[in-house]
Amino acid sequence: MQDFVVKLELDGTLAVMSMQGDLTNESKTRVINAYERVLSAKARHILLDFSHTEYINSAGMSVLITLLTRAQEADQDLRAFGLSPHFQKIFDMVGLLKYIPHFEDRASALASLEKDR
Repeated sequence: MQDFVVKLELDGTLAVMSMQGDLTNESKTRVINAYERVLSAKARHILLDFSHTEYINSAGMSVLITLLTRAQEADQDLRAFGLSPHFQKIFDMVGLLKYIPHFEDRASALASLEKDR
């Protein structure tokens, strides 16, 4: 199991949360702490970068559902990019793709924000 790190980029109304390592229950505090910084910065759009996430277990999925719920309560837009085909399939099976649109890469995710403005 890899150590988990969330790298956070804040730029006006945009936040990018780059998750690196294995997303498990042990990751919850780091994800929620990063989200609290996003909330404090009043970012309206959040991109979740999974391009360096090797593993997500069921507890990690629960962390993402918590993040989604909190973002919806704060009327924030949540999008993702960089999921492996395997995890795209799992996100689809559990219904997360209905609420967290997935894009192939960062450029595509950013372009989708521009289209929706």
